[in-house]
Amino acid sequence: MKFLALMMMLCVVVSCAETIDPPQTGLAPSLSPRSVHDQQDAGRAPVVIDVRSQAEYSAGHIPGAVHIPFDEVAERINEVDTSEGVVLYCMVGPRARKGEAALLSAGQEKVFHLEGGFSAWQSAGLPTAEGP
Repeated sequence: MKFLALMMMLCVVVSCAETIDPPQTGLAPSLSPRSVHDQQDAGRAPVVIDVRSQAEYSAGHIPGAVHIPFDEVAERINEVDTSEGVVLYCMVGPRARKGEAALLSAGQEKVFHLEGGFSAWQSAGLPTAEGP
């Protein structure tokens, strides 16, 4: 009986281990909203790029953010000064990750991800801007 219970527990452990996602490599490192805000206040922040739609950007964005949709980032990155790096965000993360991947694949360095996206920025009570 003990053997059967032990085997069942082993099967559960093995099946759970197989469902754990492997660590993702090649992702841009994340910065917290507070960290980006503090860097902006200090005048040494990476360029902040909002990769959402024009309507989303107009409804509310991080002050000073440049609007470049995620599927245009790689082609339009030369429009911004990247010497201090770039931090991309969308509402919660997936579109930003796509833009970051395109930049990293193109050899861009100093690419960062805003942890939690604009949603996390708002939840932290940080300032926002509206309009084009």
